[in-house]
Amino acid sequence: MRIAIFTLMRLGPSLAYAIASTFILSMLLLESYPSSASVWWLHMTILPVMREPIYLLLSVPGIGIWSATVLLMLASIFGIRVALQPQRHYRSGFIHAHIALIATGLTMGRAAVAQADLSAFAMPQLQRGDWSFLPLSYSPLGTVLFISVFLACVCCHVTIIKRTMSFR
Repeated sequence: MRIAIFTLMRLGPSLAYAIASTFILSMLLLESYPSSASVWWLHMTILPVMREPIYLLLSVPGIGIWSATVLLMLASIFGIRVALQPQRHYRSGFIHAHIALIATGLTMGRAAVAQADLSAFAMPQLQRGDWSFLPLSYSPLGTVLFISVFLACVCCHVTIIKRTMSFR
């Protein structure tokens, strides 16, 4: 029972990558069917959760919408393999989970926006409150996703600590 629970916990990053690829596919569906209410619902449900990571991924030179979709699908499939064999792929699982944690963490915080202003020092000033974390009730999907990826990171740390302790 404990092994099954840990396996489900390690599937969190795969879920994050699958939702990210679904968001890209919803953008493509929105382009093809702009009047479909269900496509808009899908896009607007995932938008608050995956907007920043996907736009950041798409801003990398050479990565288009199709290559990003394939990359995210492959990352999700790789995560399933890592979750099923954690002792064999503990380093890869660590990196896989923590990249997903950083990506989902982008949605929990707001980036600061510098605005130009005439002041005594002629320096841009940050708007007050821009670095505050969004409340967890902002997006239930984002909250569930962040917690599941966080638990996968904890599982990776536990695996590495147990492995280190066994070699002593």
